[in-house]
Amino acid sequence: MCVAHTYAKLDAMEKQRLDNLLGALSLALMDRLREAISSASALNETAVFALVLLSQRPVVTIDVLAKQLALAHSTVVRLVERLVEDGYVERNSGADRRAVFLSLTPAGKDLANIVLDARRKAIEPLTDQLPETMQAALITICEQLLERMSVDALTSVRNCRLCDEEACDLERCPVEKRYRIQVS
Repeated sequence: MCVAHTYAKLDAMEKQRLDNLLGALSLALMDRLREAISSASALNETAVFALVLLSQRPVVTIDVLAKQLALAHSTVVRLVERLVEDGYVERNSGADRRAVFLSLTPAGKDLANIVLDARRKAIEPLTDQLPETMQAALITICEQLLERMSVDALTSVRNCRLCDEEACDLERCPVEKRYRIQVS
């Protein structure tokens, strides 16, 4: 029986069960990711998100990073100060000296890669246990859900704030596609 026909027959109770299972899975997966991140780095979750976002876009302003993290500018200024003090981020002045550009130091790049590796190791055992046909179906489902959840450019960036862009085919990534449409 194909997947589409299986889901077409869901009654209201099964649909509620699906929604409940997806919610529980989302929380369990996030808990697993948080544990992996905290084991890989002494930084808090927001600082880790900032490092990964900076690894995806090598030069970013504090304003842009604040929007990507959905935090107040002053909060991100303090976060960046800590990351600079810790040796993970460097600040560079723009041509007009009013704009400050952020980029990762080699230590910041290394830590971002360590965190992404920990993320992969937290997820991989779950997907490895699925047959290849279910893995392929899960890719399709994830792509469709992520596309629907990427409602604007900032949400698209936030959806991928812990993505390993090297593992993702950006030409096929539903979030990247939506992002490109939204910023064009």
